[in-house]
Amino acid sequence: MSGAATYVEQLAQELSQYRQHEFIWYIGPDREPAFRQPPSHFRVVVTPAAYFSPLRRLFWDQVVLRRIVKRERPDLLYSTGNFALLGSPAKQLLLVTQPVPFSALWLETVYPTKSLASRIGWRLRRGLICLSARMADVVMTPTQAMLDDLQRFTEVDLHKTLVNPFGVAAPAGTEEDARSRATARRPRDPARIRLLYISLYAEHKNLGTLLRAIPLLNSPHPGKFLLTTTVDPAWDGAAWTVTHKEDLALARRPEVAPWVRFLGPLNPQQVQELYRESDVFVFPSLAESFGFPMPEAMAHGLPIVAADTPANREICGDAARYFKPLSADDLAQKLESLVEDQALMAKLGTAGRERVATRFRWDGHVERFLRTLADAGSRGLGCV
Repeated sequence: MSGAATYVEQLAQELSQYRQHEFIWYIGPDREPAFRQPPSHFRVVVTPAAYFSPLRRLFWDQVVLRRIVKRERPDLLYSTGNFALLGSPAKQLLLVTQPVPFSALWLETVYPTKSLASRIGWRLRRGLICLSARMADVVMTPTQAMLDDLQRFTEVDLHKTLVNPFGVAAPAGTEEDARSRATARRPRDPARIRLLYISLYAEHKNLGTLLRAIPLLNSPHPGKFLLTTTVDPAWDGAAWTVTHKEDLALARRPEVAPWVRFLGPLNPQQVQELYRESDVFVFPSLAESFGFPMPEAMAHGLPIVAADTPANREICGDAARYFKPLSADDLAQKLESLVEDQALMAKLGTAGRERVATRFRWDGHVERFLRTLADAGSRGLGCV
């Protein structure tokens, strides 16, 4: 259901090959199905800590986990959830992937609309992440953009940082199938352009801008652009946001509703099928540390139109066209000009596949991860 879940499951799959090391996993109940048959060098402990109240979770993170680390005496504690064990008894690698409280766009647009209590909560969360980054032995981010944003709020020694892009799973089918999809990418029906937006609903996902672009796209030819999205403002998990009511109202407008299909969260197989069925991938998100759907779409040879943010440009490079993040007019113009240029669609599809093949591989991520630990070990960090 999220990039964090994708990361943990893919990391486990890759580390299952490294039998010379022992890995002890503390996971939430929702991740348990992915660890039902762990290899012999994995030890899996299921904890409900992810569902605790903030204060109880803080107690678990800083007190209970400390006892666990003292008992287990690991060579390294790898914290994948943005927050470090302060004063850890073991050397610690911290993964920072929370872009929202560091994003200039989010701070300018969404943050001022939130309640005082919520704003205080986000400031405290950002402060704890910054403190965690300063105290961790190594800080890892999946993009330079995420590290740059973190550095705007706290000073982290660059000698202890690592930018390590995540990987994406290869699409089902043969290499020849994927290549032909990318090089021959064109709408199956020029009169019906199928747009796709994959993500979970959240305030920074910027669904409203995309919904406002739909009538602009369809005004000359009603129904030419059809949007399928898992970013559903009616999803139960969207109720906490300050944007879901406005987005629900947008989605129900007569000039929008007939051309948008909301699906909510799906399993990986269903998502893969959506990538195969679509013509263009749209990613209007304002804040990402990596944004798994973008390289997933590139792996399927889909041309991309994305919000013009540092993280999105870092991930997509020349495999996407970019629009002003809050401009529905600019988004509509970029989409219209893209679908009218089949050569450009094919070019973006090919560039995306090549970019994924060279930059976003899980084996590369894990090799850099382990190499960094080994290098740090020579300086007293120890290694897994």
